[in-house]
Amino acid sequence: MGCWGITAFESDAGLDAISLIRKHLPEQGDVELRQMLAWLKADSWNAPPEVSEGVSHTSPMAVAELIVKFQEKDFSALDGIRGDKKFSSLSSFTASKESLQWVREYLSETLFYSRKCAKEQEKSGVLWGGWFQERDWKHWQAHMEKLIGRMDELLTREGETVALWTGSICQKVEPGKMAGKKEGEERENPHRSEEESMTFFERELKKMFGTGASFSEPRFVGNCCYGRLTDQIRVKINFQTGMVADHYDRLKVTLLNRNEGTIDSMVVKFGDVWGLKKTTNPNFRDGVNPHIWSYGKEIGWYVYQPGKEDYKVLSEAVKTYLQVFQEPEEAMQMGQKMC
Repeated sequence: MGCWGITAFESDAGLDAISLIRKHLPEQGDVELRQMLAWLKADSWNAPPEVSEGVSHTSPMAVAELIVKFQEKDFSALDGIRGDKKFSSLSSFTASKESLQWVREYLSETLFYSRKCAKEQEKSGVLWGGWFQERDWKHWQAHMEKLIGRMDELLTREGETVALWTGSICQKVEPGKMAGKKEGEERENPHRSEEESMTFFERELKKMFGTGASFSEPRFVGNCCYGRLTDQIRVKINFQTGMVADHYDRLKVTLLNRNEGTIDSMVVKFGDVWGLKKTTNPNFRDGVNPHIWSYGKEIGWYVYQPGKEDYKVLSEAVKTYLQVFQEPEEAMQMGQKMC
């Protein structure tokens, strides 16, 4: 068994697990996370190892990455290799909270024992948990924490069953016909929610400015949020990197006049608003400066995952800045009402 990267999809163990799951999948239809876990546990080759072994790449880790790929509609590593479209042709992929909790706890315990084992190995001169480079050891831990965070996010959703995927995007279509419809009928996909079709950046911006923002008509497009501050002033908010490429540690807030262009702008650093954040990661005993980390196709918060209160504090900081440009108009409107 070997690996060539930090993710399960970059290992023999992970690809073997995905291959087994593909073998059991229906050509089209529904699948549950509970079924996937049962297939893996019943297979001698892909059965999850004991968490106390702290194995870096496991079949449950591959399942967690699979869930993320479904959430982000990234089927390139699923159907791209074989070209059979079995994953993207599924009608639905659901998970019970119990199954999600099992995956979450397995990842968490694996990470815990891996760190514990790494400390013991250091006594024998083996550094970085057995990885060849320190950065890989750190990035693997961050990746595991990000997967755990994604499971936590799913566990906060309402109901005992979570829809991980609904609706096929790659059904085989006969010439001149729409997939799943008779000729002449319009293709529908009523199950796809707005959030499921959003990118990671769009979802994060929605958490920050989707409700209670100091501007109206928020729209989330790519890396940006747009909105209306006044009749003449528009707001643009986007993630930006700092000194390190692919480390998004700040927001840039830009005010635009419909006729004259940029009026003013301000940069809000997450570290300035939230400060250093304590984590359980032993590599960051003094805390971590919150930022979004992009590594290959992986993207997410590095080590620390902001909570609702963090998003609220950030939104309030932006609101305070924007209110400066709202005051003249508000004063004028008050004067008009008094006349």
